[in-house]
Amino acid sequence: MPTKAKESGAVSRPLPAWLRFYLYGMHGLLDEIVFTALFDFFFEPEGNAMLKGYSTLFSFLIYGSCSFVVERVYVYLYLRHGVQWYIRWPLYLCILYTWEFTFGLVLRQFDACSWDYSHYPLNVMGLITLVYAPAWLVLVVYQDVLAHFLLSLKVTTDVHMEGLLHKVD
Repeated sequence: MPTKAKESGAVSRPLPAWLRFYLYGMHGLLDEIVFTALFDFFFEPEGNAMLKGYSTLFSFLIYGSCSFVVERVYVYLYLRHGVQWYIRWPLYLCILYTWEFTFGLVLRQFDACSWDYSHYPLNVMGLITLVYAPAWLVLVVYQDVLAHFLLSLKVTTDVHMEGLLHKVD
């Protein structure tokens, strides 16, 4: 809901949903590139000395939409009802795995799924693996921090706009 500063004539609004979605998507792309570079460096037999990470543009949509949904869950559970972290975080993890599995299943139908976890233990159809659960848990914790931050940001506009509105005679 917009708020108006009496003296300055400025109106403050929350950061728009489309912009939060965009930031979540871009953050997800960055996270995935860094994660894949570091994971391969530490855990793949041949290593990754160049620290090359990789992702796909579909990840922008996947991370953006999943993080946006989890943000809405955060608002509902924590901000409105005060549900504690030890209930929210496992729920976020379930949402995340369901999201990854569902998107992977759809993308696989079009031969567009960029990941295959079949070679990892504890995988489901090669689309998700519990091997990544510790890393996902770190991101789930960070999701609360990021959502809280983005929801606290305000966009302020000057309602007078004196510099832009001039009468032309």
